[in-house]
Amino acid sequence: MTQLEALRKIAARDGGLLRPQAVVDAARDKDSPLHGAFCWDDTEAAQRYRIIQAQALIRSFRVTVNECGKKYDAPVFVGISTDRSGGAEDNPYRFAADVAKDVDLCAVAEHDALEQLRALRNRYEYLKRLGDIWAAIDSHLDKGNG
Repeated sequence: MTQLEALRKIAARDGGLLRPQAVVDAARDKDSPLHGAFCWDDTEAAQRYRIIQAQALIRSFRVTVNECGKKYDAPVFVGISTDRSGGAEDNPYRFAADVAKDVDLCAVAEHDALEQLRALRNRYEYLKRLGDIWAAIDSHLDKGNG
């Protein structure tokens, strides 16, 4: 059985819903095709989870920006692709205000934003009612903007 088949089986058992806890429970069995997808060393898993918590903490800080009478919520810290070197524990964040002031860093952040927009479009492309939005994104990206 493949991992996908195992996930389908869990979802079928639970009325079409795939709950993360049900996946973990099924993966505990060493014979499960899902077993290898998890870290079973509790010390290592705890450290990995702390990294996830640290990332969530860093990303949680927001500031209200008021530019030309328009207010919006913005992150205090951002990560940009050129700073990423390895695993999540090695991916640093910068003050967003510093990135916005630096032409080169801002260009990287803009490229990253367009890549995330492309990924968002791909993730939700199956929602056909949003076709006009996807077409607008594609048109923008096709113009050499990403």
